[in-house]
Amino acid sequence: MAERTRRARNTFRKFERMMTRVILGTLVAFLLMLAVSAGGIGWLKWLLAICVMLASSLGCALLVLKQEHRRRRSWWMLASFASLLACTLVSLLLGFPAPPMA
Repeated sequence: MAERTRRARNTFRKFERMMTRVILGTLVAFLLMLAVSAGGIGWLKWLLAICVMLASSLGCALLVLKQEHRRRRSWWMLASFASLLACTLVSLLLGFPAPPMA
């Protein structure tokens, strides 16, 4: 019984470590999107926005498919993916940050 619990705990730690890396990578892409957007490179902004939205959506979907969204210990992962997705959508809808107008 103790071996099964230890194996389950190790499996969750591996999953959590992988998801943390995906969240950090998505965050870096989001920050890069904001920096590029402020610089005025439109096509790169949209490319990074699509990458951030795909990563966030797939992360949420993976948590739902693995039924981790029901466990309290995984809520922070779901919240971070959802907030990155929401921030990206709001940034695109409001056009923030926009290049300075001359």
